[in-house]
Amino acid sequence: MNAQTEQAPGYDELSSADFATLEVWDPAQVVITPRMAARLWLQTSLRLTRAQKELHDAIFAHDGSDESLDRFASARAELDSAEAWALHVARNIPRHR
Repeated sequence: MNAQTEQAPGYDELSSADFATLEVWDPAQVVITPRMAARLWLQTSLRLTRAQKELHDAIFAHDGSDESLDRFASARAELDSAEAWALHVARNIPRHR
């Protein structure tokens, strides 16, 4: 590991398990570093973008079949979840510019 890596670790330092833990975190008990905050904002943005695209695709691929209805319901649920997570992040993590 070089000095630059030790000083400025990449965005890959948080795993999906970390995000699962953070979904139920108590802001009073977890210290969020500026790097971690930036990572969470990035992940939130990417998750919302993916969920919106999946819902858009499901809407336009709807053909009345049970599979397309299931795809739409799944995409809608994921977008709801992504929006809830975005609100959680916005309420609890300051955005530094």
